[in-house]
Amino acid sequence: MAFKLRNTIVLVVLLLLVVTVMGYISFINQPGKIKKYRAEARTIEAKLQDNTAQLSAIAAMQGTLRTTIHRWNNRTKEIGESDVSSQTYGYLSRIIDESGFLKLNMSFAGTRSGKGYGYNIYRLAGASEFPNIFRFIWLLENGRSLYKIEMVNMRGDENVKDNLEAPRIDINYEMEVHAYFTSEKTLGLPVAKPDSTPQPITSNPFTPSVLRNVPPNVRHLIDAELVSIKAVTARKILVMEQEGRLLTLTVGDEVYLGRLTAIYPQTGEVEFTLNSGGIAKTVRKGIVFKK
Repeated sequence: MAFKLRNTIVLVVLLLLVVTVMGYISFINQPGKIKKYRAEARTIEAKLQDNTAQLSAIAAMQGTLRTTIHRWNNRTKEIGESDVSSQTYGYLSRIIDESGFLKLNMSFAGTRSGKGYGYNIYRLAGASEFPNIFRFIWLLENGRSLYKIEMVNMRGDENVKDNLEAPRIDINYEMEVHAYFTSEKTLGLPVAKPDSTPQPITSNPFTPSVLRNVPPNVRHLIDAELVSIKAVTARKILVMEQEGRLLTLTVGDEVYLGRLTAIYPQTGEVEFTLNSGGIAKTVRKGIVFKK
C-alpha cells in the first residue's frame, strides 16, 4: 500500500472518530446535561423563592408580635381567674358612687365557659335619671375589669309630684351584664385606671315633647286663664285673681306656664304666651265691663 494512501486512510479514520465523538458530545451528552442542569436550576430557584416567602412570613409575624406586645403593654382591662356575685355587686356599687344615685337589683343568671375563659351572667334592673344611667353604662364598659353589656332596655316615665315645678323623667332599665374570668393568670395583672371621663349630657332623649301631665303651680304664680283684667295702660295691667287679690304685671312678667307677652291699651286687651307641658298657646283677654 502506498505511503500516501495509508496516511489518507488514517486521517479519514481519525476525522470520522473526531466527528463521531463531537457529535455524541453535541447531540447526546451535552443536551442531557443541559436539561439536567436546567432542572437543578429550577429546583434551586424554587427553593430560593420558598425562602423568600418564609422571610416575608417571618417579617409579618415580627410585625404582629410588636403590635401584640404594644397592645399588651397598653391594655386597660383586668380579667381575674374567677368571678363571684359579691365581688361583682361591690364593683357595681363603686361605679354607682361615681355615676350618681341608681336603684339596682341584681340577680345571677348562670355561667358560660369557653376554652380558657368564661363569664357569669347577671340581670340588672332598677330606675334612675338618664344622666346617671348613661354614666353608669360608660363607667362599666370603660372600667378596668372586663364587663360587657349584652342587652339593655330602657323606658322613660314621668314622675309628677306636688313639690316639683317640672316633672322628673325617671328611667326604668333592664340589663344583661357578662362578667368575664380566665385561667390565664397574667391577664389578671393590674392595669392603670383609664383617665378618660364620660362626656357631659347635654340633652335627655327620654324627655317627651309633650308631657302627659301639666306641671303643678308650685310657686303659686298667677294663672293667666283664671284672672280677670281690671285695668290696662301702655306699660302695666291690673289683674284680679279668683281669691280677689289685685296684682300689677308688665310685659315679660312670669305667670303660671308662661309670661305676659303683649299689652294693647287701645282695645283694653292683653296677651299671654303659655306652654302647657309642650303645647304652646296664646291666651288673649280683655277688660270685661258689667252691664
